[in-house]
Amino acid sequence: MAKHGETPKAETVEKVASVYKKTGSISETALQAEISTTKVRKILITMGLWSSPRSQQIRELSDQGKSSAEIAETLQISIVMVQNYLPYEKGLYDEPQKTDTAMRSEKYRTRNRSYAQKSRSREQQKPDGLPADPETTALIEKKAPYAMQLHLELRDSHLESLSANEAKILAKYGGVAKSISRDIIVPSSLALHQLHFLINVAFGWTNSHLHNFQLPEPLFQTLTAGKFMNIAPVFGYYLQFPNSTFGDAFWDDDYDESKSPRSWMRSKYLKQYKYGGFSEYWIENQAEIHNLAQRIPMLTVHPFRFREKVKPRQVRFEDASLQELLDAIVFDDGMPDALKESLRLNEILSRDPMDIEQAKASALSEDTSAVGLYKHYRDTVVSDARQEKGHRDESAYSHAFGQMVKLQKKYEPKHIMPIATELLYSYDYGDGWEVDITLVREFGKDSQTVDDETAAKVIADLKPICIAKDGLHVLDDCGNVHGYIDMLRTIHEGDRDEAMEMREWARGQGWTGRDVSPKQMI
Repeated sequence: MAKHGETPKAETVEKVASVYKKTGSISETALQAEISTTKVRKILITMGLWSSPRSQQIRELSDQGKSSAEIAETLQISIVMVQNYLPYEKGLYDEPQKTDTAMRSEKYRTRNRSYAQKSRSREQQKPDGLPADPETTALIEKKAPYAMQLHLELRDSHLESLSANEAKILAKYGGVAKSISRDIIVPSSLALHQLHFLINVAFGWTNSHLHNFQLPEPLFQTLTAGKFMNIAPVFGYYLQFPNSTFGDAFWDDDYDESKSPRSWMRSKYLKQYKYGGFSEYWIENQAEIHNLAQRIPMLTVHPFRFREKVKPRQVRFEDASLQELLDAIVFDDGMPDALKESLRLNEILSRDPMDIEQAKASALSEDTSAVGLYKHYRDTVVSDARQEKGHRDESAYSHAFGQMVKLQKKYEPKHIMPIATELLYSYDYGDGWEVDITLVREFGKDSQTVDDETAAKVIADLKPICIAKDGLHVLDDCGNVHGYIDMLRTIHEGDRDEAMEMREWARGQGWTGRDVSPKQMI
C-alpha cells in the first residue's frame, strides 16, 4: 500500500482513472486497483475526477492559505480527514519516496525560506550591509559552575485534569503515568536560548515555530509597574524589547541539511554559548525604546474591555504605562513580555531568588548616560549599512560600527541576580504548547560539596543529562495535548486506513512512538 504523502506509481494512477470512469464507484475501483478507498479518492481529487461538498470546502480553505490543523479546527474534523480530501501536493507521477530525515529536512528548508521572506519584507528597516560576523558575543560565564535540576512539565497533560477517556488514551498509548514531563540536570551557565533547543529535543519538537520564555505573572507585573519610560532599563536586563531595526531574532539559524534536525539542535546546547546578534544587548534595548518614543510622541490607546466599548484616548509616550503601550502599538517582532534569551540560568533562576523589588531597583540603577552616544554610532551604522559599498565612507562606517560594539559590551549588565524559581516556556502560538519550568534543586552552588554523581558529571562536562521522563515524545502541528491524544486514539483505535494515514503523517513529523530511555532523551 502506498504510504501517506508518497506519490502513487503511474500505472496505479492510470488504472484508478480507467476503472473509475467505467464503474463510477470508488469501492469497486479500490478493489480492482488493490489500494485503499482513501488512496483512490485522493488520486481522483488530484485528477479532478471526483469531488464532494466536503472536499470542495477543504480545498477552498486550503487555497486561502490555511494549514491542515487550522482547517480541521474550523470544520471540526480530524487532521487526517483534511489531508485525505486534499490533492497530492506535487502531482501524481514518479516522485521518489522520501525518508523521514528528508521530510524533516524539507520542513527546515521551508522554515528557512519563510524566514528569508520575512527578512526581505523588512528590507527597509533592517540594515543589510552589516558584517557577517560582528563578533558581538555576550560575556562568558565567569561564576563558579554548578548544576541545576529542572522539572519540565507540559501544561494540560496532567491525567487528573483530563476527561476519563482522554486520560485513558494518554496513559495507555502515550506512556504517561502522571503528566508529560522531563527531569533534567543542567549546568548553571546554560543560556535560555540553549534551553529552548533542549526543550524541543526533550519533547519531540523541531524548532519549527516561534517561542519565548516568560516570568510568572506576579513577578512580571511588579517588574514593569510604573511609567514605561521609568522602567525602561529592565529591558535588556531581564526582558527583551521587540527590535525592528536589526531583525536578528534568528541570528543562529544555521541549519545544515547534511545533519539531522535533532543533531543540529543538540549541538546548540552541547557547545559553549556565544550570543551573536545585536538586539539583546541592554544598551541596544534602550536605543530602540528611545527611537520609538521619538517616532511616536503621542499614543492613541485602544484599551480592550470584554462586552464594553471604550473610547480611544491620547497619552503622551513619556506618561504611558506598558499596558497602554501595548494597547496603542502592534509589535511585529515579538512582545515586550519575553525574557532575553542570552540570560544564563543562574541569572534568572534560584532556589533563593532576590526580592523582585530589590532586583528592579538594581536594574533601574543602570547607567544610561551613554545611550545618546550609542544611538549616534548606531544611526550611522544603520544608515551606511543600507548604502552600497561604493557609496559610503568605509572608514567612518567601520569606526562607528566598532564604537557601537564596544559600547554594547561595556554597558552590558555584569551582576544580574536571579529573581524566579519558575518560568514559562511557550512554543508554537498556534498549537499553544506551554511548558512549566521549575527549579527543583541546586548542586555545588557557592562551592558546596556535590554528593550526586550525575550532577558532578554535569558540572565537570558542562553537558545536560535527563534523569527521568514521563510520557513519549509529542510532535509539531498536532494541535496541542488534545490533538496529540486524538492522534494516539486514531493510530491505535481508528479504522485501518485512517490509522495508517495518521501514523505515516506522524512519522513525517519525526514521531516514531518508540519509548526512549531518559539517558537517550536529550
